[in-house]
Amino acid sequence: MKFYYFYIKFLLYIAMAQLGSSLEGRLRNTDLPITKCLFPIFEAVVNSIYAIDDRLKSDNAFTMADARIRILLDRANESDLFGGKAELLSITIEDNGIGFNENNYNSFCELDSLYRESLGCKGIGRLLWLKAFDSAEIESSYIDGSEMKCRHFIFTSKGIDDLATPEVNTKELRTTIKLTGIKPRFKEPLSKLSQEGIAKAIFEHCLWFFIREGGCPDIRVIDGTNPATNLSEIYDSYMGGDNSEIATFALGEETFNVLHIKLHRSDKNNNVISYCAGNRIVNDEKIKDVVGLYDSAIQAESGPFFYKCFVTAPYLDKHVAPDRFSFLIPDKRENDDELYSEIYFSDIRSKVLDAIRQYLAPFLRDAIEAGKEKIQDFVDKQAPYYKPILASLSEDEKSINPNSSDKAMDLLLHQKMMEKEHSLLAEGHDVLAVKNGESDEEYQKRTQTYFDNIQSLKQSDLTRYVIHRKIILELLKDALSRNDDGRYSKEDKIHQIIMPMRTTSDGDEFKDNNLWIIDERLVFHHFLASDKSFSSMPVTDCDSTKRPDILVENVYDNPMVVTEKDNPPFASLRIVEFKRPMRDDMSADNDPINQCIDYVKNIRQGNAVTKSGRPLDISEATPAYCYIICDLTKSMRDICQNHDLKDTYDRLGYFGYHSGFRIYFEVISFDQLLNSASERNASFFDKLGISHN
Repeated sequence: MKFYYFYIKFLLYIAMAQLGSSLEGRLRNTDLPITKCLFPIFEAVVNSIYAIDDRLKSDNAFTMADARIRILLDRANESDLFGGKAELLSITIEDNGIGFNENNYNSFCELDSLYRESLGCKGIGRLLWLKAFDSAEIESSYIDGSEMKCRHFIFTSKGIDDLATPEVNTKELRTTIKLTGIKPRFKEPLSKLSQEGIAKAIFEHCLWFFIREGGCPDIRVIDGTNPATNLSEIYDSYMGGDNSEIATFALGEETFNVLHIKLHRSDKNNNVISYCAGNRIVNDEKIKDVVGLYDSAIQAESGPFFYKCFVTAPYLDKHVAPDRFSFLIPDKRENDDELYSEIYFSDIRSKVLDAIRQYLAPFLRDAIEAGKEKIQDFVDKQAPYYKPILASLSEDEKSINPNSSDKAMDLLLHQKMMEKEHSLLAEGHDVLAVKNGESDEEYQKRTQTYFDNIQSLKQSDLTRYVIHRKIILELLKDALSRNDDGRYSKEDKIHQIIMPMRTTSDGDEFKDNNLWIIDERLVFHHFLASDKSFSSMPVTDCDSTKRPDILVENVYDNPMVVTEKDNPPFASLRIVEFKRPMRDDMSADNDPINQCIDYVKNIRQGNAVTKSGRPLDISEATPAYCYIICDLTKSMRDICQNHDLKDTYDRLGYFGYHSGFRIYFEVISFDQLLNSASERNASFFDKLGISHN
């Protein structure tokens, strides 16, 4: 990088030394990106401003109030096929500055002229005209001694050709530069720009001239017969009264100025730094690293404003690239730069940000506090699982935009949590290794800190899961309510909330189960199938096409045994059957209790195998638990009583045991299901400070 930097400077020195140059060669080596298509117009306008400045110095009768610049847009007569703006044919820039006198004309004819070096001019801005246009026709009246004269010539890639000079009939100084023959690659981007869009772009590029002492000429953009757009009016709409302040800082022996500006408006709705050279903006940067400053207006007692600053320095003037699109300054120090005392752009940026923080501190204080309150409120009320992460953030990291949405805050905190997990994972590989020279006390303290951080992070995961349970119970409550048409949901909807249909525990969808709503023990199982036929279940080896809603085969009571060994004897079978809410047509033909008995018999009569195909011992002695989830309508209560089931203390369910089939039954009403699940989780909700009513 260091070699490349000095190589570029070497090339510039060669060019400045005028060792001979080719206009066509220079044009070939000059770049003009599409995104910079207005820069040829910017160069012409700035040259006109300098020409007016020169006239102000030499003509006491001429004042800034007399100065004017006009940018005339000439378009084709018809709009494009889609009703857009008509094709742009030429752009003319007029001014009443000092004109192309001998000094100015000689400078124009010399590439890399040093004529206005003190103003930061490189003497090559006119090359940009020929990058976007075929030619520039210049006609200028000027004073030579006491005589009014006129020049008329055309500038192309071949050079300068004099044209017939019109007779001078006036004493008014006037220069016109007509840029014609737009290059094909620039025709569309230039043509689609509106009169107001071009005027605002010129204003932003030349804002420095508006705020400097002495002000700026009257500049107007005119598109055909449309009323002119006055840049001074744009300035008035953007700027306030007492809205600027200058700060300085030093890097080595170089001094830099930061002009702070408050804008009433910003079309881009952001706050920016403008790095300048030769009184012109070279590049803009959005401000990213100032706490309390965001892509929105800053609130103040005098009203909201957007912030902008101009950074200027002789050092920047000397180190701007010839095309003025960038600076020839290394961005940051590399490993091989240790021996150099170079100024790096990162150093400049850091100092500028310090100046911005100091200037904006009184205006950002309220926004910073509001941001902290916003994210704290979000975590307290909506996302308590982020509490451990929020506690680990610095004060600056907590200072979010007060206008942030819940989604934005969720994404931010999730990112911070991922960063924390990544950091702890990397640290975990080395945490138990004793470092050289480390005492027992230091080792214990370091490892304890690591384990405390791990525990805090896992508490966040647990909290998130409890919140998930709260949301699921709310969904279940909603599913059990009547629809707008007065009907109740089908059992499918409730089934889907508790366990995705047509899945098994081997599938990816199983992670979405909420079997804990029915019984926490259902979560720990050897195999689970939801709405699958017996013939499709690998553990039953049964050809029946009947489908229980949920079939669970448990292996002992300890889930660890299930994972360690695949072929122990089953401890139990559990079957869950759902019925549509408020269904009241139960009879001997569709008796859900008899259906469950048939399910159990089918399983016991089949030659069951494990998921891997190993035989399983399912005997008549294997107990079965059947859960029937339904509303206790009259017909359902009759079914329960016919099977001699006992009602629960709250009369919201029935239970009983069939000794002949070794089946334990629980008939759970939807109200009891919801109440029981809510009561079992109430203490968790209380711990998190969330309502469970």
